[in-house]
Amino acid sequence: MKNINTIFLDVDGTLTDGKIYLDNGKNEFKAFNVKDGLMIVQMIKMGYDVIIMTGRNSEVVARRAAELGIEECYQGVRDKKAALEKLMKENDFGYGNLAYLGDDLNDLSVMKEARFAGCPADAAAEVKEVSDLVSEFKGGDGAVREILSHILKAKGEYNKVIESFSESS
Repeated sequence: MKNINTIFLDVDGTLTDGKIYLDNGKNEFKAFNVKDGLMIVQMIKMGYDVIIMTGRNSEVVARRAAELGIEECYQGVRDKKAALEKLMKENDFGYGNLAYLGDDLNDLSVMKEARFAGCPADAAAEVKEVSDLVSEFKGGDGAVREILSHILKAKGEYNKVIESFSESS
């Protein structure tokens, strides 16, 4: 895991519970977990590249990405593997640097290639089979935080997160 420097996040079912609420107008609602967000912000502060890529287009996702400081947010992506491989060529990183967090069948092709794959407890069975870590939490319920914490602990960097909060007290 020492080479991991890029975190790739799916949205619906990973950062959220997978439910999409639509009203009678054009409004869409999604719930994001604050605990996931806190750890994402810490990863970015520590120098990790965090990428969101999702098949849907949503202003809510763009807003949440901006709030967390995620600069790379790609929406409406049908072929995540092709889009990611294009990013790899443009930004000089590869699967050996990648941790991928996803939950459904459209995540499988990348998860099989990534250095590390993680998923929520309620991910598709096929995704669980290829994951290095299946969170005890469901998507949108702290799974991302648990998986990111696991990565940092495995790399011996988790204490930096704790120290950053201890110092500000």
